[in-house]
Amino acid sequence: MTDPKLQTAFEACAREPIHLSGAIQPHGALLAFAARSGAIAAASDNAAELFGADDAVALLGQPIEDLFDAHALELIRASAAAPRPGEFPRLAGLVNAGVWGGLHHLSVHLRSDLIHVELEPAARAVAEPLEAHAMIAGLEARTQATPFFQAVAEQVRALTGYDRVMVYAFRHDHSGEVVAQSLGGELSSYLGLRFPASDIPPQARALYLANRVRVIPDAGYAPVPVRTAAQAAPLDMSFDVLRSVSPIHLEYLRNMGVRASMSISLIVDGRLWGLIACHHPQPRAVGPRERIAADVFGRYVSLLLSTRNLKQIAAAEAAARLHRDRLEQALAQASSLFAVLREQPDALLGALAADGAAVVAGDEAVLAGADFDPALLAPALAWARTHARHAAAGTHARADWNASGRGPAGLFAAPLDAEASGWLLLLRNEQVEHVRWAGSPADAYQLDAGRLTIGPRTSFAEWNETVCGTAEPWSEEDAEGAERLRLLLSRYLHADARNPAAHDDVGGRLVRLDAHGHRRRLLRLANLLDDAAEHLDPAQRAQLDEAIARMEAALALPAGADRRAAG
Repeated sequence: MTDPKLQTAFEACAREPIHLSGAIQPHGALLAFAARSGAIAAASDNAAELFGADDAVALLGQPIEDLFDAHALELIRASAAAPRPGEFPRLAGLVNAGVWGGLHHLSVHLRSDLIHVELEPAARAVAEPLEAHAMIAGLEARTQATPFFQAVAEQVRALTGYDRVMVYAFRHDHSGEVVAQSLGGELSSYLGLRFPASDIPPQARALYLANRVRVIPDAGYAPVPVRTAAQAAPLDMSFDVLRSVSPIHLEYLRNMGVRASMSISLIVDGRLWGLIACHHPQPRAVGPRERIAADVFGRYVSLLLSTRNLKQIAAAEAAARLHRDRLEQALAQASSLFAVLREQPDALLGALAADGAAVVAGDEAVLAGADFDPALLAPALAWARTHARHAAAGTHARADWNASGRGPAGLFAAPLDAEASGWLLLLRNEQVEHVRWAGSPADAYQLDAGRLTIGPRTSFAEWNETVCGTAEPWSEEDAEGAERLRLLLSRYLHADARNPAAHDDVGGRLVRLDAHGHRRRLLRLANLLDDAAEHLDPAQRAQLDEAIARMEAALALPAGADRRAAG
């Protein structure tokens, strides 16, 4: 992005506080009132019409009790007081609301000491509402003969009726790729296309992480303003299902030929893994019960992805541990670190997620891996001494360290001691990618020269690019594996390695690293259980309780340790 005006406008877009939109979509009405006093602090313009007020401002300051009957008030208070307030709005039930007593779906959540009340007219004589268990059962049936992501897309389209359903996976650079798709025939295919990170800016990704389902019944809507007191802070609408979205996003959808959309977040290990993106060429309403079903289905798919991710991480760590143990046994019986590494280069590489590795100290060096050209050692060490002297660092771009334009692209460097007299270097081979973009990433936005604002691109025609000179990025697990091996090697690097005292500091750091790894695994399990809670039968719950009890017993303090700690 070389145009400075476009860059300025893009940065302004990335800072847009979309959770403070100050407006809602028109298919419902919004009120927010103080949890303690009950005084109305915010009201949408259409709430005035619903409740017979002159305007929304006239509702401000009124007691919420003046607008709802006892039954509705009981539902509102109970939902706001439910466990874990402030998350996805709870569907409190059906209530009669407004001067005409129309039947409305009532959704409630607590945010920043305000209770948000959203009312959506309840349609009569509609088809059976979408049920989560039907979606899950259908997915399980489809995955018997269909790849998983394709089954997800087909199941969502079959049960929601959207014309195009895509499974969209985020990459390390926040760009995204359509990895599966189900089409109804009216909208074009985006399967296999990649979308630039700027299509979903950081604040939007944060909201997708917090609010798992987002519905736009009609992208051509006119926003309904939400009024607050003159001196009040802007209303935080992060979790309001009616929240109006950015005008840029609405234009983006219209440029795609999309009139209605729904997104379901897929969250793995507390991170936004991707989205199930649903598009339709005509307006399409989605009621609260359908949103809940979509949310539960998204959590179930996230649960399956999380389980698979945990298994992959555990299997990789188990394999690496076997190689580390093999190395340590050999090092404990040998007089030379480098002699062992020369004899067992496969164990060195097996302990790492790398295609090549080098251990360097003084004039000694061991290179492992068929693609490790000795000529690369000098530029790799030069980069390491500049970027990783005080802490391990890595790059996945060959241009950062290797000017030859050939050979491995990824480099990870870790000093073996405080003086950086020894190094552990990891290499990864280049991954040449043939990328199919949904429109040129260089033209992701268009500049409105008159207002110095940006709008989304107008074309999503396939644009091809070949990306060279990069490797798979280094992950947190890669860095932790390298640190474990670094600590092991540093134990035996110096001549006094057989002195037990020399092992104390390294041993302590290994213990702390293990504790950190256990903590992260437990957090992953906690995230997994959060999504799994609704899908466990009584027998599975009993097994889980027993497993947790065994873990608690294993972690319990030795007898009397609590008394000794107390003094």
